[in-house]
Amino acid sequence: MQMYKNIFYGWKIVAASVIILAVGLGTFTSTNSLFVIPVSDELGVSRGQFTLHRTIITLVGAASMVIYGKAIQRFGVKIILILGAIMLGLVTIGYSFASSLLHFYVLSFINGIFFHALGFIVIGILVSDWFTDKKGLATGIAFAGSGLGGAIMIPVVSHIMELTDWRFAYRFIGIFGMAILLPIILFLVKEKPEKIGLKPYISSVNKNADNVIESSAFNLSFGEARKTGRFWFILATLFLITTFSAATNTHTAPFMVDLGYPVATVSAIVSLFMIALTGGKIILGLIYDRYGVMAGNGVIITCCFIFPVAALLSNIPVFPWVYALTMGIASCGASVPVSIFIIRYFGQKDFPVIFSFFTMLATLGAAVSIPAMGAVHDHTGSYFFAWVFFLVIAIFLSLCMIAAEISYKRKL
Repeated sequence: MQMYKNIFYGWKIVAASVIILAVGLGTFTSTNSLFVIPVSDELGVSRGQFTLHRTIITLVGAASMVIYGKAIQRFGVKIILILGAIMLGLVTIGYSFASSLLHFYVLSFINGIFFHALGFIVIGILVSDWFTDKKGLATGIAFAGSGLGGAIMIPVVSHIMELTDWRFAYRFIGIFGMAILLPIILFLVKEKPEKIGLKPYISSVNKNADNVIESSAFNLSFGEARKTGRFWFILATLFLITTFSAATNTHTAPFMVDLGYPVATVSAIVSLFMIALTGGKIILGLIYDRYGVMAGNGVIITCCFIFPVAALLSNIPVFPWVYALTMGIASCGASVPVSIFIIRYFGQKDFPVIFSFFTMLATLGAAVSIPAMGAVHDHTGSYFFAWVFFLVIAIFLSLCMIAAEISYKRKL
């Protein structure tokens, strides 16, 4: 008991964040691919038409992103999290009563407004306020919740759908989500360490160091950051990673079903993807903290090249597992490095504003890629050209990451 009391409260914030993202993204969002085939078949629509509701969520979410910075400043993180938990739970239950695409589209508009209330932007700001040192590790652990939730809930929801139907599965997700989230947010989340008489975490090595937070060579405002080349290279990188990570999240399950793999195998493959997404975030956080930006970037780049090739070879039984593993790690590049990039390349001055801007524009990649990948299948009968396109994306995002670091070094 005494040991528990001596734990820095920021690590309890990290634990709460894991659960929030496990439900907010891992359960409410990552299970979406399981509904593509049964809902499309029952409503008599194409996969592209059905997955368009994800685009609505993404576009509305991106548009509402500009509100979140001011809303967090005015109402605080806790109120935003509570609203997100309630509204996303109710919308998910609402999906179960849909009898047409229009119902999905209307509910998805509401979903989009609150989508980021339980997402990386709010949790990223929360964790960043609690940590000076170990920011990469703390962020990686917190963000791992999204993959952990998916890894646990995808086989659970898949089994529920086999026993009942997709409508009952939506109701289960909505009720379960609210039942888990609300107590965690109400009783564990504390917005800033100063509010309970603490300071952000500093390791014992750096406790005597001055100005540890401002370890970046720069401390730029949002306006100043926008004038740098590295700002746009990082934005392009995040946009491209989000483009493939969102599309594959939605279409992996139907892709594997099309190849003839049984439902149990598909569920296991998607679960491995979520496990890789979970462990990859923690590992990436450690790599960025210990070995630097280029080492972390190198891991992401390598996986970005491997997963499309593995997808193209997935008719051979070993390659779906290679695909799932590398796809999960590559997708971590859309979340874990964001805070690290901002602190390194621009400093702490306008961290929330830059974070919100990057997240807002990066999500546009998801808005385009999810229905586009569905359309590729609808018009060609396979996902072949999508995987080729993602291989091309790997080349461009690699160049952007390298260019951002070169721009940074030249300005030192």
